[in-house]
Amino acid sequence: MEGGLGERVPLTSRIGVGLLVSLHVAYCAMPSLSGWLSLIPGLTFSGMIWQLLTSAFLERSTIGLLVSSAACALFGHIFEPRWGQREAIRFVVVCALASALGSCVFVMATFAATRSEGLLFVELSGFSGVVAGIAVAIHQAAHSEARGIATATPIGWLVGESRKVAMLYLLIHASWCLLTGHTVDILLAAHGLLFAWVYLRFYQPHASELDSSTVLGDASEAFAFASMFFPALQPAIDSISRATWRVVQVLVPPSLAQPRGASLEAALPQLGAGEHLPGSNPSLAEQRRARAARSLEERLAASPTLAKASSAV
Repeated sequence: MEGGLGERVPLTSRIGVGLLVSLHVAYCAMPSLSGWLSLIPGLTFSGMIWQLLTSAFLERSTIGLLVSSAACALFGHIFEPRWGQREAIRFVVVCALASALGSCVFVMATFAATRSEGLLFVELSGFSGVVAGIAVAIHQAAHSEARGIATATPIGWLVGESRKVAMLYLLIHASWCLLTGHTVDILLAAHGLLFAWVYLRFYQPHASELDSSTVLGDASEAFAFASMFFPALQPAIDSISRATWRVVQVLVPPSLAQPRGASLEAALPQLGAGEHLPGSNPSLAEQRRARAARSLEERLAASPTLAKASSAV
């Protein structure tokens, strides 16, 4: 029989669920492994650097394992066909590492301010940072569906409700952490949401629809950071995010911001939005538009049918 189960289940789901189940079973058999696999800020920065990755796949509770496995399976089913195996796996790794590193830095900064030594040895673990990132990806993809982009993906039912997904998950996870006493694990989900948005907004590569260049990120207004929050909070969040972006523009050299602006010019020249994008360059925008016009003229010249249709219009 062709097309076995292994071929039908996305590779991202197989790897993610396999790691989650394996580490959970290992932890149940030997609870002392938690000290090696969990994120412990005082030890992570002292040489146990692998904790930045292993902590994401260590679920100590059965409920956490079931939720995380379901989220990982859903992510592979939706996004691996859309992004490809390499990008889907990279997104999971980025969310896992970034949420762990951000949480670790936050704890260390809090320790520096309070001098509470207990903070150095708190144990953080769980897939919540990646699950929060998946919620952000669903939010982005559902709005793409609403704009008629990549309509082949099976997420049309999320359109209209997607902006609630990330916040609802964060609230539910925070409530669960408060009930179970693992309040510090809220950090993983919060940083996972933040860094997943940063990656998808500024760094995820896409093929340009105009030429063979690569476009980075998603500059659409529907994917603004404030769009992930409930409507009542959006004005305040938008003001904070704009102020934060102005600070980043001051601190980050223009040469580092320029590549993203140029790539976005390639994606959105027909909207005239490039001039308003952070880090954009008007001269590059004009070059992109001229290149697109030349490309269109060459295609019309090469195809008599298209030329006749164009002249008829």
